[in-house]
Amino acid sequence: MPLRATLMPTTQQSNSNGKVQPHAAFTLVELLVVIAIIGILVGLLLPAVQAVRESARTVQCRNRLKQIALACHNYESAFKELPGYGGERPGYLITQYADRQPSRLGGGTWISQAMLYLEQASLASAIHPLARSAGVTPSDRIRKLVSAPVQTLNCPSRRDAAAYPLTEPFSNRYGGLGARTDYAMNGGPAEIDATSLENPDDKPAIKLTGDGIWVLGRRTKFNRIFDGLTQTYMVGEKAMDLNKLETGDGFGDRSPIAGYHGSQISSHSYVRYAARSPQMDSVDNCLECHDFGSTHPAGWNVAFADGRVATMNYSLDLLIHRAHASIDGREIIPYRH
Repeated sequence: MPLRATLMPTTQQSNSNGKVQPHAAFTLVELLVVIAIIGILVGLLLPAVQAVRESARTVQCRNRLKQIALACHNYESAFKELPGYGGERPGYLITQYADRQPSRLGGGTWISQAMLYLEQASLASAIHPLARSAGVTPSDRIRKLVSAPVQTLNCPSRRDAAAYPLTEPFSNRYGGLGARTDYAMNGGPAEIDATSLENPDDKPAIKLTGDGIWVLGRRTKFNRIFDGLTQTYMVGEKAMDLNKLETGDGFGDRSPIAGYHGSQISSHSYVRYAARSPQMDSVDNCLECHDFGSTHPAGWNVAFADGRVATMNYSLDLLIHRAHASIDGREIIPYRH
């Protein structure tokens, strides 16, 4: 006897009397309850997903700092000094030592120096002379060079590696757009200059109390880091104003990575000082041009002079922070990382 498939009705069923009646459907209330439950589950899972993403970005940020640190070490192996001062003018709102005068050393910025060993040798060689050249105009070639982003120089939690708007005097030389960095070299320990706060209209300034890896007028050799490579900051995340991550007009973010030694604010974009404790990026940060900081909730990342990378807590004691920024303070720093 051949087998035959029997199709059962999907929308109707028989009752005990043999009569066919339709299936009961969801009511509107039941449907809304299901949607609400799904919404609650998604709301509970979303922070976990975001936390995992941020954790991955923090690791990626640390890896990029590690690459920068290794590039600095390779530069030192070749030139017997770390990347650093390239001829910049003294920074605005920074009180230098009275006997510290800029020299004619170098050219470029510490970034273009390190880029030689970041698999960016061609771009580094092309932009290196731009910082101190007097006759730069925004030709098509210059615009293309200055706006070329370097992914290793940007924190993935903060913003994309891209070209952002330039303001004067940088736009007069390089055009409307320029690539930026989220990382800054350690300029040394500092403190708030009380004399700069006497006039309510004055912007707060800082006063250097020691040398860092980046020093006005010269470059640092490993044998000048008397506090030890393992205890001294080399390059870390720089503080920024949350409202100005992509506008290009943050006071500590106006210079492209090519730099411009004729501007007193150029080094503010890629050098930071330990004047205040590092903080998370905030709005209207009055000293974002001087501070270290980060977008990461867990802390800010920094590469030490020995090449290791650490995530430092925002609650790090200010005296310890300043000691890590000094290369020759001879401080004894307790291990609290």
